[in-house]
Amino acid sequence: MTNARLPLAFGPFAAVLFVAVATLEAASRPAFDLTRHAISMLSLGDRGWLMAATFVISGIAVIALAIGLREARAGRTVTVAGPILIGVFGAGLVLAGIFPAPAGLGFPEGTPLDLQPVMTTTAIMHSVAFNLAFGSLIAATFVFGRAYGRERGRLWQVASIATGVALPVLIVAGMAVLIPTGVAFYAAAILAWLWLAAIALEHAKRVRVPQA
Repeated sequence: MTNARLPLAFGPFAAVLFVAVATLEAASRPAFDLTRHAISMLSLGDRGWLMAATFVISGIAVIALAIGLREARAGRTVTVAGPILIGVFGAGLVLAGIFPAPAGLGFPEGTPLDLQPVMTTTAIMHSVAFNLAFGSLIAATFVFGRAYGRERGRLWQVASIATGVALPVLIVAGMAVLIPTGVAFYAAAILAWLWLAAIALEHAKRVRVPQA
């Protein structure tokens, strides 16, 4: 279990990296409007490489976190299913970085405002990656919530299940434009990363430090 500390640290690292880059880029990129554009569109344009690299690096870090969770939960419930779902979330992030979202709705700069995103093969792969990532993470929140219930960790159980309920509500609300799409997806991303970083830190507390 002592080997789990380092990979568990990749959870908060990935969360801070992704949220910081996405927030700064959303605030500073010309023509980007969070009420109209999803943060994944930040992978487009002259500085798109930065967001694309953030997706890939964060995804790799999450896969490392999944390995740490597997080690930290050795002998407990969710020994396999939970960490695997987290790992799939990481893989989805990597794919989302490799296959960018389509241009449209005035972004990147120079794109006509009335141009609807065209679902090319690359765009379809991005959509698949998005659904894979968030579908796996949502499932993971319920798997961990059930495990925390068995371990009598009521606060963590409630937080995990609440996250699992809120994420699809935000995503569906954004797709239905009940909430501005970009705002809904941004909020879902923030919530997802907060939960992921929190459980990484919670599991790190369980890991025994070897005595000198």
